[in-house]
Amino acid sequence: MNNRSGLLTKYIHGKSNLEQERLVVLNQLLNQRCLDRLHLEGHENILDVGCGLGIFSRMMASHLTSGRVVGIEQEWEQIDKGKKLAFGDLADSLDTRQGSAFDLPLETNEWNTFDLGFVRFLLEHLSNPGKVVRQVYDALRPGGKLVLIDDDHANFRIVPRQSAFDRLWEAYISVYQSKGNDPFVGRNLTTLLNQSGFIQLKIDFVLFGATADQLDFIHYVNNLKTILSEAAELMKSIYRTGHNVHDDLEALQGWSRLPDATIWYVANWAEGRKP
Repeated sequence: MNNRSGLLTKYIHGKSNLEQERLVVLNQLLNQRCLDRLHLEGHENILDVGCGLGIFSRMMASHLTSGRVVGIEQEWEQIDKGKKLAFGDLADSLDTRQGSAFDLPLETNEWNTFDLGFVRFLLEHLSNPGKVVRQVYDALRPGGKLVLIDDDHANFRIVPRQSAFDRLWEAYISVYQSKGNDPFVGRNLTTLLNQSGFIQLKIDFVLFGATADQLDFIHYVNNLKTILSEAAELMKSIYRTGHNVHDDLEALQGWSRLPDATIWYVANWAEGRKP
């Protein structure tokens, strides 16, 4: 990623096969919950910015009868991997394009036409998220809706509380910020919408957590372990004196086997309409 696009010079999660697998599972955990909240009617023209592997783009497209989804992703590698995961023929309802969220690759006659804009887990990785929100504003028709979903890492909790996790999470957030990320952007989504001219703002949350007795708990644990493990080398230089990153990762694994182990987290959802 380059600075000219306005994206980070280093995406903290990397591009490893393990990261791609994490993203697939992330979609499996979140997509149905997000789709249910969108209340699609089947005729919408949808703009999915930062669509990554395109899994949710395809899910939305499969629920359309006369509309279409235009997915925008900067990394061609992501688009290519996403196509390999695809199933079914959505040629008439899905168009995935390579391009920057700061300069959307839309035709002249496509601006001011979309019914719905969708931006999930992208703004936290941008140095100027407001510019992306304004781009989507310009792409929407009057009355069109933009949905933003993103993280506020201050809200992430595990119980029983573990000092090992507190150290890991503190270091992870520091590394996140050092790379230009905003780990707390989720709390500012309504401000970004308001500053770009959106009205009729609403908020919601998307659950991203589970407790040990639930079958999908292991997937939430693996997601947490993966993002921390991939940042481990970067965390070492700022880690609390007298403690070791890998020892604390092992302690986190031990915590996950407790009968009452629970991950409490929600992703922040904010939406608004273009006047």
